[in-house]
Amino acid sequence: MIDIYETCGYLAGILFAFSLIPQLYKSCCSKNLEDISYGWQAIYISAIILGLIYSFHKDLPPVYLSSSVELIFMIILVILKYYYKDNNLDIKDIENP
Repeated sequence: MIDIYETCGYLAGILFAFSLIPQLYKSCCSKNLEDISYGWQAIYISAIILGLIYSFHKDLPPVYLSSSVELIFMIILVILKYYYKDNNLDIKDIENP
């Protein structure tokens, strides 16, 4: 029998994790991550890790599966921000000669 609450948990987790995909796509296309702060990323990643610890302890698969995907996406976003940090300076120079 389908447990409606567990289904809601999985769907919520999928939506939370995949909500980062548009930002990743935009970041890859524009190569401009100036508006994304390292502080926000650090807090967000810390929250995900703490949530993972809790969800593993309480054996909550909908939470730890989706949080794992979310953590991967956030790490990719941090890497993109670091990788494209010099690109932001070039964009400013081109727009305001």
